[in-house]
Amino acid sequence: MGVAFFLQTSMTEILEKLFESDPKVRILRICMRNSEDSFTREDLAKRSQLRPRVVSQELEKLVRIGVIGHGTARITEEKIQKKKHGKKYKIKIITKSRKTKVYFANKNLEIFPELRNLISKASVASKREIAGKVKSLGNIKLALVSGIFINNPNSRTDLLIVGDKVSVKKVNSFLSKIEAQLGKSIHYTLMDTSEFKYRMNMYDRFLRDILEFPHEKLINRVNI
Repeated sequence: MGVAFFLQTSMTEILEKLFESDPKVRILRICMRNSEDSFTREDLAKRSQLRPRVVSQELEKLVRIGVIGHGTARITEEKIQKKKHGKKYKIKIITKSRKTKVYFANKNLEIFPELRNLISKASVASKREIAGKVKSLGNIKLALVSGIFINNPNSRTDLLIVGDKVSVKKVNSFLSKIEAQLGKSIHYTLMDTSEFKYRMNMYDRFLRDILEFPHEKLINRVNI
């Protein structure tokens, strides 16, 4: 990475300006929850599900108050080129490298640890809301949250869903919206009722770890 730039401002001004808009909070969550990583504007727009123009505007504000730093990095992109030769297709992978501007959490900020903890603990949706969304995914027998939802980084999964006729497409759509709010990828486990019962009877270690360690049940129709 090239030279990094930071701006500093007073703690009072930072706190006043941080939570004035939902887009700003979404971007901040992504950077704070992934403080070892850097992101391009396009990365942040995709992960936050915000328009690039909005991301640019909010990044400018966050950089101005010193919460977000910026620098340059060289990124490599791969593009698949497909050309037809007679009845066959020839596939060629084109690799390009370019310098681009990247953004990241300013870990030199005096209140960085407190701010990261505050962002991590902030609830983006009530458990009742999440349970309501999960119910609409199919015939749900069990749904529990762990990991990122209860601030336990050692959990085997963030969300366990057990049910039948569950739409995977709906699951991914639902989770992508939650990820955009949380600023972090959600690791979920989906299985039907028969698989769940079989694995429970076999004392499956993965399931036992989930159930024996901290978690919160949102839906429980299997009496565990």
